[in-house]
Amino acid sequence: EKANQLKSEFLAQMSHEIRSPINTIVNFTTLVEDELSNNKTEDMDACFQGINLASMRVIRTIDSILNMSELQLGTYELSIRNLDLIKLLNNLLNEYKSLAERKKLKLTMTTELVKAEIRTDDYAVNQIFANLIDNAIKYTEKGKIEIILGTFHENSFIVTVKDTGQGISQDYLPVLFEPFTQEEQGYSRKFEGNGLGMSLVKKYCELINADISVESSVNKGTTFTIVLPHRI
Repeated sequence: EKANQLKSEFLAQMSHEIRSPINTIVNFTTLVEDELSNNKTEDMDACFQGINLASMRVIRTIDSILNMSELQLGTYELSIRNLDLIKLLNNLLNEYKSLAERKKLKLTMTTELVKAEIRTDDYAVNQIFANLIDNAIKYTEKGKIEIILGTFHENSFIVTVKDTGQGISQDYLPVLFEPFTQEEQGYSRKFEGNGLGMSLVKKYCELINADISVESSVNKGTTFTIVLPHRI
């Protein structure tokens, strides 16, 4: 337990140390790009795009490590408030729409509910579905990602995130929610990532008393089901 605590504290400290210079690089690169906006060549445009994509990847990794450190150290403080679940999911759809379109994937949400208000931690809920949607897009090469919102029973809502992606093997499913794990390992792996997304989803679900389950078949897709209580 002491070793885990030291590891989490170390990761949090190093993440802060990395994030500050990365933010400086991003900010000054943006200034340079603005200055050259009228004289940019195609090669220069590709360079700026590469810097931006690489920087965002580092920042996403740092954010994941900091979030995991907070959760493992027990320093995350819940902020309970009323949350419009339909609005939150629609906002995420708009955020990820361009990413899905670049891969020619169909990203949709369906619900028969007019109102779906819960009292919970909004950051935790947002992180749960942002990670699930991001993963669904990352591991789906063709087809669609569907988000379906409904009522589970009188005290909870049910949300499913379903994709037609590569799926998860039955051997890997038992360790899916372990931190720093990925089905493909090593530098030759096909997909980028730090193996924290699903672990964060699981821990945020535990924080807000939500249930998560998964069904998957290789080459047939994956369905995550989240049951959210109306209030913590």
